[in-house]
Amino acid sequence: MVSPLVFNRTAIMGVDTYFHYNRVYEAAMQLQHHNFSFLNLYSFQQAGRVVNQLYSPLLTYLFGGLLLVVGSWFRFQILSILILNFTAGLTMYWAARRLRFSRHTAVALGMMYLSSLSIYSFIFGTNWRAFALAWVPLLIEPMKNFYHGDWSFRAMVSLGLIIGVIAQAQMMTMLLALPVLIPFFVVGLFKSRHLGRSLGYLGAAILTALVLCFNLIMPFLDLVKTNTLLPPAQQKLTSGVTDFILPFSSSNAAISNFVVFIVFYLGIAGLIYYWRTTSLFTKLLLITALVYIVLGTNLMPWQTIQKSWPALSNFLQLPRRFGIIGVPLLLLGSVNLCQDVIGSDPQRPANKLVNFAAVCFALISVLSLTVAVQQATDQFDNASVSLAKGFQAQPGFINSHRYHGKKVTKVTQMQPILHAKNTALLIKVIDRTTPDYVPIKKFNRKTHYYSLYNKLIIKPKAKYHYTVKAGGKLQLTWYQTKAASKRGIPVVAYTNSQITLNGQRLTAAQLHKTTLGTLRLKTPAGKNTLTVTYQPHKLTTILTWTSVIAWLAGLIWLADRWRRSWQRAEKAPAH
Repeated sequence: MVSPLVFNRTAIMGVDTYFHYNRVYEAAMQLQHHNFSFLNLYSFQQAGRVVNQLYSPLLTYLFGGLLLVVGSWFRFQILSILILNFTAGLTMYWAARRLRFSRHTAVALGMMYLSSLSIYSFIFGTNWRAFALAWVPLLIEPMKNFYHGDWSFRAMVSLGLIIGVIAQAQMMTMLLALPVLIPFFVVGLFKSRHLGRSLGYLGAAILTALVLCFNLIMPFLDLVKTNTLLPPAQQKLTSGVTDFILPFSSSNAAISNFVVFIVFYLGIAGLIYYWRTTSLFTKLLLITALVYIVLGTNLMPWQTIQKSWPALSNFLQLPRRFGIIGVPLLLLGSVNLCQDVIGSDPQRPANKLVNFAAVCFALISVLSLTVAVQQATDQFDNASVSLAKGFQAQPGFINSHRYHGKKVTKVTQMQPILHAKNTALLIKVIDRTTPDYVPIKKFNRKTHYYSLYNKLIIKPKAKYHYTVKAGGKLQLTWYQTKAASKRGIPVVAYTNSQITLNGQRLTAAQLHKTTLGTLRLKTPAGKNTLTVTYQPHKLTTILTWTSVIAWLAGLIWLADRWRRSWQRAEKAPAH
């Protein structure tokens, strides 16, 4: 699937590429210069924003280290795709083996999953949620534990670790995926012999997950407690569905979606026809998967739902988030249904047929997606494709600068930048409007924050000289011929931001802000220097470091646990 990128030496940029590559670049620079800060010092127009602390900070630092090692965005893109796909395939294989599927079927399911929409959206659009979805198959372990009444301390701590891993990639995916455990939890309550002790161990799982997520929760609370943050861009819910139940409903639907479509209807038909002979575990797994798939389609009245709860258009944004969580459950549940019906004898022709069908579906998914990737590389090699189209952005919300004396307007002009050893070029040459999490005065759906971001931050920044200082400080320097009673400065200020102008610390009363949260200050004639830092609460710092230490201990424990589980699964007889 990555071969078209490698052979054509062409990088792909999508709707989220700019946003996440800025985050990765920020992490890389903080690591390289040993200059760690709550603020984004090197990225996002150096506007004093907080982004990395609110979005997958630990994982972003890992990939920032990867960028430093590989030295170019093209190499980074190849390796990040490989790491993601290997992780998704491996976790799916592990889940299949925990359900005692044959190795052929387990490998095939891993291939089908990593080539499904749940994962491949990262290739085309750098959708970071794919990293969270890559870990979702691990939930099969707590499902089984709950269902069989195994509420032991070890099982519950393992649940907390799995939740923590998914949350570290994306909190939204973790919150949407957690309800899949509810049916198995309810069944387990009735099967548990020592209910009080079991619920106590469940508390240990919750505490484990909470401690591991402190590095996500505390920075968020630190900011929202005293600031109004601009939420992500509003999107029409009806345009964010994916109809797995209606293949080729759009011209750009991948063939792998057709494979999910076939499995979807086979799963429904098999569940209905073999209802009496199917185990309760399989029923719960398949019904949960089918519900999630349907939630991500137009069968749900999303237009009416958006009118009743307009905030969903900013936070849920894409109902397909449900469907892509349901995909791994659907694949596992459908094969488990076959095993319930056919039996455990691997030599039966029916079992061999299931293995063969799974391998066929896997090949169809992978090869067809490879063709789709090739088509995408053709687009990014096309000199007629504009920069805005390549980034899937409105023309007014992507600003480019000169590279080698020529203004960048086409996607083909980006390829030398993405291959260059100077990874800062991408950040300096392109400015895309992404105002998420800036500290606005009050959210108003009628205010066009994207236009304000262009006007107040992107366009004026050329008038300022930016320097990153040690200790997590960002410094802006400029010259002006006349004193100004109110000068707009392209920097935002949170409540805990510390602003110093010409050596004098400004009080909250002296900080006048625009609707977008940028500063308007009284400045004298001549040279002016403004310094921005951010001082989080002590509790935020303490609990964040507690989370980091817990992760180091937890990963060691999880690696040992996973190794033991893998050995048990490999020794188990194949069905």
